[in-house]
Amino acid sequence: MIISGAVAGGAWVFWNQQKKKAEAPVAAAKAKGAQFVTSAKVTKSDYALDLLAVGTVEADESIDLSPNVTETVTALHFEDGQQVKKGTLLVELSSNEEEAAISAAKSQLTEHEREITRLQSLVKDGAAPEARLEERRTLADVAKQNIHEAEARLTDRRIVAPFDGWLGLRRISVGALVSPGTVIVSLDKIDTVKIDFSVPETYLSLIKPGSPIEARTQGSKDRLFKGTVTQLDSRVDPVTRAVDARAVMPNDDLALKPGMLVVATLRVEPRQSLSIPERALVPIGSKAFVFAIIEEKAKRVEVVTGRRKPGFVEIMSGIEEGQLVVADGLVGLQDGMSVKVTGEFAGPVKAFNPEAMAGSTNPGSAR
Repeated sequence: MIISGAVAGGAWVFWNQQKKKAEAPVAAAKAKGAQFVTSAKVTKSDYALDLLAVGTVEADESIDLSPNVTETVTALHFEDGQQVKKGTLLVELSSNEEEAAISAAKSQLTEHEREITRLQSLVKDGAAPEARLEERRTLADVAKQNIHEAEARLTDRRIVAPFDGWLGLRRISVGALVSPGTVIVSLDKIDTVKIDFSVPETYLSLIKPGSPIEARTQGSKDRLFKGTVTQLDSRVDPVTRAVDARAVMPNDDLALKPGMLVVATLRVEPRQSLSIPERALVPIGSKAFVFAIIEEKAKRVEVVTGRRKPGFVEIMSGIEEGQLVVADGLVGLQDGMSVKVTGEFAGPVKAFNPEAMAGSTNPGSAR
């Protein structure tokens, strides 16, 4: 027992001596009136910029199919939602008069051409005047013109797909009387879609054709659609101070539908800039300051900030690379005060992660 007490007493004396040594700089700093701070070095870091914009999905090509004439629908050659190729016949309108006109004109043309052949021989032998031959040739030309006109009218009564795409829901039935402006069905090319959105003029210089863009929809927030910016409008809206922009995205599975609302993220090229911990900033009014550590004194310096990322802020001007600034100990700190650096900034505090803790060993289960 006596030996154990002597050992314990010696340990306490050693611990007390070490504590006094550790507290000596602190006591000396207090005697000088210095404030204890944690420092952070101004370093360079990459700062990216993600611009968020609300956009609308538009079909690559889109049209509401309607007739050019007033006529009765005689046949429909499509199903709702069908994929069609360019030139596919979709709708036929009543065309009895046009078909009859074409048949009559072709018969007349055949008769005129036969008569022209006969008259050519007679004119050559001098048995018929040249005027009769020219008259037949004129009648043949009129017949050809009648055929072309009737065929054009017939074309107006046959509606075909102007491009590859997917049909919507049909709006009419066989036997309906339709006229110009009557929507029969919509046709959209959506294997590639456009995303239309607006960009504030402040960021106009950061966006250009070819810039990458990502988008999410309200219905599939976990899915990310990727594309590229294709064009910017030539004008800035004087009211909103924004410019319209357009991007294209592949849509092979047709998940994106025209009219959908998307939240688009534009990835701007990162830049390397000066960086400090965000907690080192001292906002005063609309300005931002830091306390630079110069010869064990705090000097308040105005800085211009830029982009931000978790825990850090970009510094555009005001301080230089390698300079030390106060990261902790700002409360009560004044310009020109003496400071005592007690350590370096270790980085932003990470959020508590219960899943990570659950995966660790339980100390209570150890034996």
